[in-house]
Amino acid sequence: MKTLFLASGRSSRMEPLGDKNLLEFCGKPLFLYLLRNAQKGGLKNFVVVTNGENTQAISEILKKEKFLAQIAIQKNLDEGQAGGVLAGLDFVKDDEEVFILGGNDLIDAAIYQTMIQELEMQDGCILAKKVDSYFPGGYLQVGCKNKILSIVEKPRKGEEPSDLVNIVAHLFSRAGDLKNVLKSVPLSFGDAYERALEKLFKTHSFLAIEYGGVWQAIKYPWHVLEVMETLLSQLKKNISPKAEIAESAVIKGGHVVIEEGARIFENAVVQGPCYIGRNVVIGNNALVRGSIIGENSVVGYNTEIARSFLSRNITTHIAYIGDSIVDEGVNFGAYSCTANLRLDKKTVKMNIQDQRIDSHHEKLGAIVGSGAQIGIHASIMPGAKVQKQEFINPGEIRK
Repeated sequence: MKTLFLASGRSSRMEPLGDKNLLEFCGKPLFLYLLRNAQKGGLKNFVVVTNGENTQAISEILKKEKFLAQIAIQKNLDEGQAGGVLAGLDFVKDDEEVFILGGNDLIDAAIYQTMIQELEMQDGCILAKKVDSYFPGGYLQVGCKNKILSIVEKPRKGEEPSDLVNIVAHLFSRAGDLKNVLKSVPLSFGDAYERALEKLFKTHSFLAIEYGGVWQAIKYPWHVLEVMETLLSQLKKNISPKAEIAESAVIKGGHVVIEEGARIFENAVVQGPCYIGRNVVIGNNALVRGSIIGENSVVGYNTEIARSFLSRNITTHIAYIGDSIVDEGVNFGAYSCTANLRLDKKTVKMNIQDQRIDSHHEKLGAIVGSGAQIGIHASIMPGAKVQKQEFINPGEIRK
């Protein structure tokens, strides 16, 4: 069996953030965390499909972490998921079993073995999650004993064929069957992969495996916070003996990791769950709660960071950052603030490409691209974006 891990997407819905595969959660890039999780579930013989732009970074991380995997490069990203799968299938024999994993789905590793066991009686298995509310993904229509009849990609709200959402954990008994149907559909269609599956469902026996465990998918920026919350809740308390923590500093809660080289100054409070990366500075009287602070970042004097994802090399000065996602190399000037709650208490909406999408979060702060500079006394309204390398003027209000 081979395992294809799809890391070739453009991450265009995540703008102004960078490649979501490389976002670091608790010191590990997302793609590596998901690969380790798959390995924990018994999967092996990995082929990581990259997009050319992230090939070098992913290859270097795999080498550094001594994670054995072949690299496939999707040359034409306009071919979408179908093109990525075809690029990976070049490394798989037609008569081999193949497991295909999406590059942004966090699930319980134990389910992989359940799928492998079910494959003995099927041509393939698709992982499915029952949802209570609309999710912008593919929906499975099933018949007797959960045999899959069809798949509908992103139906309109209210027109879903079922309450079963397709999770990209797909297992095929013969890679050649998938390869043949993929070559029979125009790759220019955005749903070419789903069209290929539809053809397979008509001629082969595929089972929907209902999954009741944790599932977090990163499609939109606010999903970073949801994945962060899940991973922080799984942390075991670990404070490096090479971290410097002042006697008057307070570390509260059981899910706290503080890496070596971190310095936590007098009267600072770290309220778990939290991850404090290598060489992070938490200044006097600062408060950090429910957050990830990436390595070499500085949480300055009197700053509060609440339920936020901060990448590497972030600096703050008497600032408030709440329910926000901040890419690397960003500076927050003194008294800058990310507002995270609408005055009317309605959920926060955000512009994603050409759509206005409801995050369903009552609290959602800023989405800040790498290298941005936030001036003193600047205010960023709920759900607002700051682009990569952008300057926000002192006193400016970003809506």
